[in-house]
Amino acid sequence: MREKLKRLLGGLLGSGILILIVVAVFGLIALVGGNLMVLFGFSYKSTGSLLLYFLTGTLIGLPLEMLITGLSRALYQLGWTNRWQANLLYIPLDTMATFFSFWLADQWMGSVSASSLALWILGLLMAVMTLPVKKETSAK
Repeated sequence: MREKLKRLLGGLLGSGILILIVVAVFGLIALVGGNLMVLFGFSYKSTGSLLLYFLTGTLIGLPLEMLITGLSRALYQLGWTNRWQANLLYIPLDTMATFFSFWLADQWMGSVSASSLALWILGLLMAVMTLPVKKETSAK
């Protein structure tokens, strides 16, 4: 009985630490991204509204991001495109999906205001940073 309790508490502690790390990384990305977007016409009332805005935009865009990433990778793995073409297809599609999801989050939240330029730049930066087909390091 005591061993089960130790295992349960260890699992909860490990899960809690992992959740804290994920939240901290997400918060850091949201703060850096939000403050970068301020240069292009983005404004927010509080840090909480900024974090909620990025969380909402990310959750709205998740299905689209998964579809676009999967499409690019599938085209590459099927041999229909090379790595460069798959990533070139991914960049505008992901930029538009990010723009749409964060625009929608902006429409729902009154405590933030994002200009179109800020959303396009956010979308483009996120697309370039998350290219789905990475350069292969090992020979097949």
